[in-house]
This record gives sequence, structure tokens and C-alpha cells, in this order.
Amino acid sequence: MKSPLTIFGACIGLMAALLGSSCSSTEGVLPEETTPSYVCVETNSGRILYAQNATEKRPIGMLTNLATACVAMDWIKSAGVELDRQIPVPAAAIQWPKTNLLKLRPGDTMTIRDALYSTLMWDDSASAMTLAYACGAYLNPHDPAAAFVNQMNRLAARLLMSSTYFKGTSGAVVSQSTARDLALLGMYAIGNADLLAITNQPGTTVTINSATGSRTQLVRNNNRLLALSETVDGLKAGQSRSAGACLMATARRVSVKRINPATGKQATYGQRLLVVMLGMPSSKTRYTTAAHFLRDGWDVWEQWLPTNDYQDKTKFIILPN
Repeated sequence: MKSPLTIFGACIGLMAALLGSSCSSTEGVLPEETTPSYVCVETNSGRILYAQNATEKRPIGMLTNLATACVAMDWIKSAGVELDRQIPVPAAAIQWPKTNLLKLRPGDTMTIRDALYSTLMWDDSASAMTLAYACGAYLNPHDPAAAFVNQMNRLAARLLMSSTYFKGTSGAVVSQSTARDLALLGMYAIGNADLLAITNQPGTTVTINSATGSRTQLVRNNNRLLALSETVDGLKAGQSRSAGACLMATARRVSVKRINPATGKQATYGQRLLVVMLGMPSSKTRYTTAAHFLRDGWDVWEQWLPTNDYQDKTKFIILPN
């Protein structure tokens, strides 16, 4: 297997022609000498295929929104809340105007479903805060945001994300984690079919209601890997000055049958890759590198499956039961 460092250097220009026109003109967010962190894992086994600085703690930008969505959807399921329920926009939601992408105002309402779409598909802080208040108000009506962030950190602890601490409900507040920890979060999120389906949508129209009427807004998914492969089906892209260009992307293939070396009997193996990237120097490089991993990672996976080194847990990321 090629060194991940070699792969990263070789694939920078791999898909430039395909992606060049779609990248933001402000994509250079970190110095070129910044060393990114990444991990590529097959999620059913937990097998790590590629990794670099995977345990280095660093800002994660709007990938924080994925944790917000996970906690919100756990609340939705446990409380039996309908996705079409209207929730109010709190005053706290508009404190970061640059990432209030729907131009929400206090007193506006939107459905939980639409808030989830904007939270996950965009780098939107206001929708994330609106979700947090709707859920957090059940836990502590006097400080819904703090109650919700506490639940985010409880989820991180439950998933054994030992190097993660969330300070806010979106990337507007700098939280820190590691690529390895976020792989655990990504594997957890993949297990929620409704959440994964939202992150798989190329775009949708959301509706915001106010005292003077309603308006609609087209939300386009900023994860451009979705347009590059039929196997890519989520999760989230994000970008900020502190975190650089970040990405969590997943791709799936049909299950295969192999001989399990532990039992000598045929077993069925699921096949899903997850890539987590932090601190990439530009939007373009995160997509070219991720596309390379999601393309060639299957070959690395095939070379390992099945072998006898599955007992070496340092080569795995295992989602807790």
C-alpha cells in the first residue's frame, strides 16, 4: 500500500478540471505549510485504510453541525416529535450574521425538517441554533443552548470521542476534535437513515414563516463529492478560517461474502467507506484527496479482507455498542 503522504501529494491535481469551476474564490483558508489531518475507514469493520495526524486535536468548523443534527434527531426519535413541526427562531440564532444563511429573524418559524436541511447542507449557524433551542428548551427552558451543548458533549463521551469538546452548536463557535474522533461521529450518523438521506440531497427548498408572510429559499448541498460519484451518499463539507477546508464523506458498495479467518466459515461483510479531513489548505484539495481515497480505498480494503491481522485493534476505529 502506498504511503498516505505520497497519496496526498500525488492526488492534488487529480480532478482539478472537474472541480475548478465549482470552488469558492476564497478557498485558500490555511497556510500551505499546514499539515492536514485525515482518516479513511471501512465503517462496518472499523478498519483504517489511510490516516495522517488522525489524533491531532484541531478546530473542526462547521462539521460541528453534524453533531448538532445527531443530537437533534436523537431527541426527535425519543420524544416522538414530527419533522414537520414548526419551531421558532430564537434571538440567539442571529448573533453570527455571516453564517445566518437563511437571513432568519427572531420570531420567524420553520419546520424541524427545513432546519435540519440548512444545518447539514450549508455552513449555517442560525438553523443549528434554532434546532438547539427547540430541543434544549425541553431540558432547561432557562438556558436551552447550554443544555443542548451539554448533550452534544455527552454524545461525544458516549461515542468515546476522548479528544473532543464542543463549545457551541455550530462552527461559528470554535470547537475542537480529531479526525479519528469525528470518524466515530460519522459512523454514528451513518446509522441514522433519515440523517444520511438529508445529507445525500443535492438541494431542496425551505420555507421561512414570519408575521408578514412566508418566503422560500433554495438550499444547495455544499458537499460537491455527491456530484462526482453515484456511490457517495453524504455527509458534510465545511470551511472556516480556523479549521480550513474540512470534509466528512461516505460511499457504499454492496455486501460481499468472504471466508472469515477467525472461524474458517463464509461470512457476509458490509462495505462502506468514510473519509474525514481537517485542515485541508483549500476546497479543491479536500475533494481531490477524498475522491482518491474513496476510489482507491476499495482496493486497499480488498487486499486486507480477509486476513489474519484483524485482531490488531490499533488499525481499527470501533463504534461502541
